[in-house]
Amino acid sequence: MEQHHRGVIKSMQSRSRGFWRLWSIGGFVCLLGWSSWATAASGLDILHHFFQGTHTITAQFSQEVANHDGQIVKKASGRLWISRPGQFRWDYSGANGQTIVSNGTKVWLYEPALQQVTVQPLGKALGSTPAALIAGNDDLSQRFDISDLGTKNQLHWLLLRPKNGQDQGFTSLRLGFNQAGILQEMRMEDAFQQETVLHFTHIQINSAIPAKEFQFTAPAGVDVLSQ
Repeated sequence: MEQHHRGVIKSMQSRSRGFWRLWSIGGFVCLLGWSSWATAASGLDILHHFFQGTHTITAQFSQEVANHDGQIVKKASGRLWISRPGQFRWDYSGANGQTIVSNGTKVWLYEPALQQVTVQPLGKALGSTPAALIAGNDDLSQRFDISDLGTKNQLHWLLLRPKNGQDQGFTSLRLGFNQAGILQEMRMEDAFQQETVLHFTHIQINSAIPAKEFQFTAPAGVDVLSQ
């Protein structure tokens, strides 16, 4: 993940902004589950049910980034926690793993390899990105044109296109729900035809999440950058 940011974004500050964009995909990550009624429901019905019935989410995720030729150039995985509205935690595993935490007011991006923490207001970090679908209560139809793509490869797909043409780096976002109504995949494409794919497993909906998951204290000795 860190190598990807270095390759795409030259400065420390712009690299952090790029990560917020990747997170918002990434973690739009993500996710929710419902009962078997979703088998017969339309994609728009399923999306609406997310806002009505999903309050907390925990899941494991895997992430792949493919270039315009379809070659996988980056892989990552980890675990996430979400408590709507506004609280979330994304832990990327591995030697270059990163942690993103929101307490509902601020968002911290901790990069252990750089010994650095970047802090942003929650509103600035989310902006109008897909992250709002998971952590917020926004009406997506105000920012996106939404199309029901029907069923393919046993998933029911929705296509979201930003009404302004490009939303913080992505030009289209596809959400794939399985027959149980669980958001299982996300596919984001950017202006360079690079695709980021998120796959979610071990999803738990509306289970209690300890408050400590949404708290963050910078380790001693690391640089703290505010934006």
